[in-house]
Amino acid sequence: MKKKSAFYFIAAIVVTGIVFFFLGMGSHPERGSAEEASPVSTIVIKDEGGFANAISRVADALIPAVVHIDVTGTVVQRVPASPFGEDPFFRYFFGPGPEMQRKVPIRALGSGVIISKDGYIITNNHVVENAETITVELYDKTRQKAKLIGRDPKTDLAVIKIKPTSSMKYAKLGDSDKIKVGEWVIAIGSPRGFDWTVTAGIVSAKNRTNIGALGPSGYEDFIQTDAAINPGNSGGPLIDLHGEVVGINSLIISTSRGFQGMGFAIPSNMVKTISQSLIKYGKVVRGYLGVSIQDITPEMAKSLGLKVGAKGAIIADVVPGSPADKAGIKQGDVIIKYNGKIVDNASMLRNLVAETHPGTVVIITVLRDNKEVDLKVKIGELEKAGKHAKSGQLEAPLGLTVEKVTPKIAKEIGLRRVTGVIIKNVEPNSPAAKVGLEVGDIIFRVGNREVDNEREFSSLVSKYAKQDGVVLLVRDHKTGQVGYVMVPIE
Repeated sequence: MKKKSAFYFIAAIVVTGIVFFFLGMGSHPERGSAEEASPVSTIVIKDEGGFANAISRVADALIPAVVHIDVTGTVVQRVPASPFGEDPFFRYFFGPGPEMQRKVPIRALGSGVIISKDGYIITNNHVVENAETITVELYDKTRQKAKLIGRDPKTDLAVIKIKPTSSMKYAKLGDSDKIKVGEWVIAIGSPRGFDWTVTAGIVSAKNRTNIGALGPSGYEDFIQTDAAINPGNSGGPLIDLHGEVVGINSLIISTSRGFQGMGFAIPSNMVKTISQSLIKYGKVVRGYLGVSIQDITPEMAKSLGLKVGAKGAIIADVVPGSPADKAGIKQGDVIIKYNGKIVDNASMLRNLVAETHPGTVVIITVLRDNKEVDLKVKIGELEKAGKHAKSGQLEAPLGLTVEKVTPKIAKEIGLRRVTGVIIKNVEPNSPAAKVGLEVGDIIFRVGNREVDNEREFSSLVSKYAKQDGVVLLVRDHKTGQVGYVMVPIE
């Protein structure tokens, strides 16, 4: 019995010694063991009914101000007059046959947002451009015919009007300059006919230009968003969490013609200017400066001795007698501010000038010889400037605009030497369009005279303004073939 007690006593001492040995090893400073891991800090944001309910509160408030738009109309299509149509067998032996025009009925669906107690509604131009009848359905399910007040293809905006009702709600246009990338926004509309659909996302980017959706004469300054936008959302509002409209949804970029996370809205500040002009005049009255401008490239900045990353719009040419000319703006000036607002690029300056009401005096800050110079400019009216051009000063009698062929352009299109002017825009149904001239064609001669820049071209064309037409030596941009074309002058 005593032997067993002694055995247990010795065993307890050994076990205790082993435990203390390992504990001593674990705490020995020379072992350098890591400290015990701890969980990451838990971040708690007290919502208290704020953001969690913000989207639903904004949606509840704004949905009644959004309308569904149903458009019927017709478009003219050119179709083969031959009974064999586009049959490749007959085209091979007999060539393309004569064409005829026919009217085809169309129906378009879109969205809009009521912006005043008078019943004015903002939507997209492309929703109503071919409209013969416009029917608006309000949130209370009542329907009524709408009147087209005016539309502007160059910004893809239009204004229509309905008779106001007692149950009608309208939305407030906010300040799109204040919205920041990353802020939450919601879109309301009728995607694919599903009325009053609400989607949410963030502002992905601002001031998106050069997308090309509105053509060479369009004014682009889009807000990009990943809020789901699909066909039928067009004309509906993009709304911030304060319940203000910061944009009008206009287009998507997608290979599937559906949502792929890239939607674009026209900023509300542009919407304000365009809608006010359409309501007041039935058309858009735009400002006019009278300059040819370009973006500043890194190579250009280095050559001009500007700072790395310099921004602004450089003046390539000044129209004689224009507001810019009268104010003292010169070739080579770099416009860096417009009425105190920093100018990032040529597109931004173009938009700012267009949005300025004619007759307004603005301060334009230019960089000249690396010194800032403030100039007072009284903005003119673009439409009047265009009419003046038709009297013979510019190239408007032909219905096209051109710019000088640069070494870069010559290299891109394979010209052997830098000469001529390239067509930048052709007005529909103009004399130039009727003879088949297109954007990208190069004009080498007007009559029997060579032409190397816009001013020479305008001057030469003006000499033919009182004649029946003018002969141009043209290089076709598709085939590369060069030939003379007779363009009648109307």
